[in-house]
Amino acid sequence: MASVATRTRLEFIGGLAFFLTVLSALLWGLWLLVMWMTAANQMPVNSLLIQGEHRYLSRDQVRESVLELPEVGNFFALEVDRVQQQLLSLPWVYQASVRKQWPDTLRVYIVEQPVAALWNQDAMVNAHGEIFEADHGELELVSLSGPDEDAARVLEEYRALQRFLQPRGYNLARVHLTPRRSWELTLSNGLRLLLGRDDIEARLQRFIDVYPGIAERERVAYLDLRYDTGLAVGWKQDEETDNDQERGTKSDRRA
Repeated sequence: MASVATRTRLEFIGGLAFFLTVLSALLWGLWLLVMWMTAANQMPVNSLLIQGEHRYLSRDQVRESVLELPEVGNFFALEVDRVQQQLLSLPWVYQASVRKQWPDTLRVYIVEQPVAALWNQDAMVNAHGEIFEADHGELELVSLSGPDEDAARVLEEYRALQRFLQPRGYNLARVHLTPRRSWELTLSNGLRLLLGRDDIEARLQRFIDVYPGIAERERVAYLDLRYDTGLAVGWKQDEETDNDQERGTKSDRRA
């Protein structure tokens, strides 16, 4: 009996020792694996896949922005939220999503700002009425202006006015909302329309009815429609008359 008990005890101790040895080896291997995976520069991001349609944002700009992050040298330590915030700081980026792809690839999908118009000359407004700043270069856009807090309202009004005017043969070049909330329009031919704050569509209809009948329309600088009935016409200065007056003044001085 003693021999059987001793043998059983030895088998148990041997089995326990084997189990502990295997467990220790596994833990050691796991620790080495973790250390290897998290070691700085052990697994850098070697590939950047950029997706999405881009008209104004170059791939080089995206790549340079990502490479500015010090964490890009460690694929496992790099946080996708950090990359996303970095990309959203680029002027032309409206939305960005980032995903890691094993073993060393970063996949980004970028949506550009859906630019709708210039805003106060030095900025732009997107299709959602949000102001953003970016290099607009030679973009041919309608010019909107007004208080910044009214950007969405001005954009909405521009769309409504354009829908009203375009079928009648007129196009807008500029829409301005004054600090007193009065509307001023500039057509593509340079003609300014002062509309005031109320009854905008009715006043535009008055313009459409009256303007074709004005003699020498090419000399009209602006139409003031801020009246219950009728309108006032502002004429362009006669450059030839101004030049004649200037020449006469110079002659008088010489005399």
